[in-house]
Amino acid sequence: MTSYRKITTKDIADYAGVSQSTVSMVLNNRPDVSFSYETKEKVLNAAKVLGYEKNKNNKTCSDTALSKLIIIMCPSLSNLYYTMLIHSITEQANKHGYSIFIAPTLRNPTLEKHYLNMYSNLKVAGIIYLYQSTLVSHIKDLVSSTPVVLISDKNEDLDLDSVELNSHKTGYIIGEHLLSLGHKRVAYISTPLLAHEIPRIQRLNGLKKSFSNHNIDIDNIIIKNEDIKNTTQYPLDKTEYLTGYNLTKKLLEEKTDVTAIIGTNDMIAIGIIDALAEMNYKVPNDFSVCGFDNTLLSSLQKISLTTVDHAIEDKGTEAVNIILKKINSKSSSSKLQNRSCIMRLEYKPFLVKRGSTSIARITGLY
Repeated sequence: MTSYRKITTKDIADYAGVSQSTVSMVLNNRPDVSFSYETKEKVLNAAKVLGYEKNKNNKTCSDTALSKLIIIMCPSLSNLYYTMLIHSITEQANKHGYSIFIAPTLRNPTLEKHYLNMYSNLKVAGIIYLYQSTLVSHIKDLVSSTPVVLISDKNEDLDLDSVELNSHKTGYIIGEHLLSLGHKRVAYISTPLLAHEIPRIQRLNGLKKSFSNHNIDIDNIIIKNEDIKNTTQYPLDKTEYLTGYNLTKKLLEEKTDVTAIIGTNDMIAIGIIDALAEMNYKVPNDFSVCGFDNTLLSSLQKISLTTVDHAIEDKGTEAVNIILKKINSKSSSSKLQNRSCIMRLEYKPFLVKRGSTSIARITGLY
């Protein structure tokens, strides 16, 4: 009895004079790679001549794997806020049999667009954004076929399912806390206050609202935000820390009568604390310091940072839950763009008072 050996991709590669990986990508019509017309014809002709039969289960297996994949669009892996979110998303996804893929965009629109173009050709379970994107039109296109959830402040330009921050409220909470301690002249230190960086701007607006409600001129809030050109010169993993560190030094070199310094997140606040220590100032005796996010580092004894908690872990969990609800409710014949509701969830922020804030010192230039 004659036996026939099954033709493999290696056989096709040898016949066509190309690599086995090239054969695999051509036969699977990979959307993220391209080959010349001649190369494709070589591979397809070799497959035909040799009588290659593609495993009918391959595509099914591939589609099944992708349908269990949740993409996380993350701007930075150095800030504990994002790593805490990723941890909670991963934990919840794994509980339900889903895997995650982290796409670190570094806040680079070109890199972000590359990821989005890649996902548009793949049937992934969903995408979770951990920050505000500027690529509104790209995301709108994705939403018609893929669940997309935003974890950030509400974006009026996008009708997205979201787990929302209320950064205005967090800024207001910090303002009320500092005013209760007698701090009437403060500094707000931030990475670039660009129009799309809604949380940074809203935290400042909340702080201003608190001062206004107490009839204190908002000019008593000294704003120091790093120029975007300067941030590009910082190591990517230290941008926020160095922003807090360097702008605090500049603030004090100018001679200031502020009694409290606020970082737009915990990492910036830690940079502020280090700069003050290097210049021999005491926290909180000379300056009170506050942050936002209540990340792990803020609770360490030697840092003991007063900050605002807004349920980081819970938000990651709920983002996954929203995707699962969308998947379960979607019928095979309907498109996501025709769904009847947008899911929005908001957690109430609260102050976590620690050792970095106390009663304001008697004012005087420092």
